[in-house]
Amino acid sequence: MAQRERNPGRRPGRPAGPHAGEAREALLAAAHELMAEKGYPRVTVREVAERAGVQPGLVNYHFGGKTGLLRSAVASISEEMLGLVRQAVADDASTEERIRALIRGIVEAISAAPYGPRLMVEQILFADADVVEEFVERFARPNLSAILELLEEGQRNHSIREVDPRFMVPAMVGSCVFFFLSSPIIRRLYDIEEIDGEIAQEFAEHTAELILHGISTRLAPSS
Repeated sequence: MAQRERNPGRRPGRPAGPHAGEAREALLAAAHELMAEKGYPRVTVREVAERAGVQPGLVNYHFGGKTGLLRSAVASISEEMLGLVRQAVADDASTEERIRALIRGIVEAISAAPYGPRLMVEQILFADADVVEEFVERFARPNLSAILELLEEGQRNHSIREVDPRFMVPAMVGSCVFFFLSSPIIRRLYDIEEIDGEIAQEFAEHTAELILHGISTRLAPSS
């Protein structure tokens, strides 16, 4: 019996069909939707596949399982944040206004995926060293470079006082992340039903004011 000719462009187990290339993005989109609706710990692989309209086995094929899917979700959130940070740094505005825009961008990215901070903590910060290193090189280091560029420019034009980036950058980013990470406590403490877009925007403006009054040479503390 003649052997069937093998397709050299297709590896074993590769999903066939005209929409195979779209399955990965569909699964990621479905994961984001379900995590926003339910919180990611309660999301199952089967639910993600059903929402995406594909077979559950494609989660293993594209991501290696639920953990890989969740880490890819973190990567997509981080990519969005990195894009917003770079946009803020590239804007033609004063250093102070670009720092405001940077903080708004960070909060906007997290607000769009409020489950992201917890996901990042559990899937990246406590992962194996190689996972942490990949995240640092792909997202954390480029974010740091963009923020440092902005701070250094402010110091050159004397609008920003000298600050230690080892503490300034974690304080700036960490305050934004922690607000959403601690949202279950904040909502109960202040009787907030939901941290919606309006509250997130108010928080971004408050945080920007707080940071700028700490580092700007032009803004005097309010009396």
